[in-house]
Amino acid sequence: MNGAMRWATLSFRLHRWEVAASVVGVLLLTAAMAWFAWQLQVIAADQLACERAASPSGCELIANRYLETSEWGSRLLYLSWGAPFGMGLLLGVPLVAREVESRTSAIAWTLSRSRLAWLASRVAFLGLVLVLLLAAIAVASEALATALLPTLDLDADFTWHGRRGCLVVARGLAALGIGLCLGAVIGRALPALLAAAFASALVFTAVSIWMDRWNETEARVTAFDFGPEGSSGLDGGLMLGSRVELPSGELVGWDEIVRISDQQMVDMDGAIYTSFDELTGEPDPSSLIGWDRMLVVPGSMYPTIVLRESGVVAGVAVLFGLLAARVVVRRRLG
Repeated sequence: MNGAMRWATLSFRLHRWEVAASVVGVLLLTAAMAWFAWQLQVIAADQLACERAASPSGCELIANRYLETSEWGSRLLYLSWGAPFGMGLLLGVPLVAREVESRTSAIAWTLSRSRLAWLASRVAFLGLVLVLLLAAIAVASEALATALLPTLDLDADFTWHGRRGCLVVARGLAALGIGLCLGAVIGRALPALLAAAFASALVFTAVSIWMDRWNETEARVTAFDFGPEGSSGLDGGLMLGSRVELPSGELVGWDEIVRISDQQMVDMDGAIYTSFDELTGEPDPSSLIGWDRMLVVPGSMYPTIVLRESGVVAGVAVLFGLLAARVVVRRRLG
């Protein structure tokens, strides 16, 4: 127990500014989310009481207040999307880069049992801090999302996917790994921070594209129908883009359709034509290319997709962590 306390105390002293900034930021964000979630519940209760009392003028004021509060609450969820990246890089980049830049790495690595032991001790502390802080954001964002959309089952709905739940934690760990790796390679905190921010954008864009291709295996082909009955097929689902269903039943992308026909295309109730009958103004059946379709992953797949993506992102964190360890082991002293 004493050893763990000494380890935590020493680790905190070495990274006190980064940890303190992260803690303050998380406290402010989670407090704001909790306050808005509480306010939305209070306003919703007032609105229900007003409707029961049949007071139209008062209800309109309450409804406007609810819309304004909801708008600000939704903006907070953007911060829960960006927080993992910011915190991960803030904690990860200086871990090795600062030691190398200040020329204290030789002393730190010489006094440790091994460079890997030194690195593991530092990463374990910062990783623990990051997981705890981001877990608080994940819980608070779920509570705020529930308050914003009380009528939806968010356990089976992709609304605000990536801004709530365990994926927030996984992305923070991946950003920590990227920052750690680039800091070890470059050896200077500020250039490494800029490079890690750029690398994070590239890595997560690639992961997002790859996950979309993977998720297409779970997607259903859904017709565009936004009427009162037809729109329910898209509610809560993860939309992965549109395709064109040919008369043969084959699904192709729009780029393929452009290669098939260079004529101007017209979409009539989901059916795609290249020409109209000049007399009737109706689409020419002989010019039918296909039907506009949407690929949608059902909302019921939300837990599976989130778990899958969290695993992939955690794998990115491990990969960059291993690369950082290799760089630290091979770095020259001095």
